[in-house]
Amino acid sequence: MDVVAASTSRPALSWRPPAGYANYPVTKVTATTSLTTVSGRGGDVLIKLPTDRAVGPITIADCRNAVIIGGSIKALPSAKVAGHDQRAIYVRNCTGTVHIEGVHINGAVTGAQTDGIAANAPRAILQIQNVRVDGLRGMSTGNHADVFQPWGGLREYRIDRLTGSSNFQGLHVFENTGPIGRGTIRNTNIVGTNDGTVSKGGYYIWTDCNDDYPLALDGVYVAPRPGRPFGQSVWPSVTHKQCAAKVANGVATWPKDGSITGSVKQGRPSSGDFVPAGSVGRSYTSPGYR
Repeated sequence: MDVVAASTSRPALSWRPPAGYANYPVTKVTATTSLTTVSGRGGDVLIKLPTDRAVGPITIADCRNAVIIGGSIKALPSAKVAGHDQRAIYVRNCTGTVHIEGVHINGAVTGAQTDGIAANAPRAILQIQNVRVDGLRGMSTGNHADVFQPWGGLREYRIDRLTGSSNFQGLHVFENTGPIGRGTIRNTNIVGTNDGTVSKGGYYIWTDCNDDYPLALDGVYVAPRPGRPFGQSVWPSVTHKQCAAKVANGVATWPKDGSITGSVKQGRPSSGDFVPAGSVGRSYTSPGYR
């Protein structure tokens, strides 16, 4: 059994890492000014980030299970890295469970355009818990700067306690280029900003009427970009012709889309960000699991 150091001052998380992860082969990431690709070579991998500094973006590729708990990632000052749109964490071709917990992603870097977490792993389960993504900046003609996007598909994604901010997009979770089996988003707040050059965007949760995978929303908040209406900060929006959002008392639902349960609330949680600044990153200790 894995021993997890717990903190009683923070709520326990919903999903445990894969059993036995503490005994996985370890890969240490140290590069601060370049992309690091961690290959699981079809097997399991435990990825460890430094406790004394932030590292550059990471690609997790060709694994079965993979685990990251704690650490900091700082975006590089560019829109593309190694010829592709920059992503702080990119999960590709994994087949088991990828567990990302306690990580701080800093996108507020001059010249940086980056996604927070992206995935192209249709056979994998992706768990994102106690993650904070700060200051993403994107443009319509460049990197769209999503806090999270499973653009190539996932068997399932599970989110519990995620706070993110971006001037462009937030949770881009529709099946545009890959199948998604199921999605759960809990205790999550996304904040729109006017940082950097604002070029279109502004939708901070994005689903689609044609998606047929079950999406459960529980305790999800969107604070629009300053000056932008809440009803035009979610997609489908209130003016969508097929399955428009219904907004009442600052709460958005999609009554014509039977695949979505739950709602998105306007603003920020009354108790503050679900993942407060300084609570995750290089000195992170897991609160444990339910």
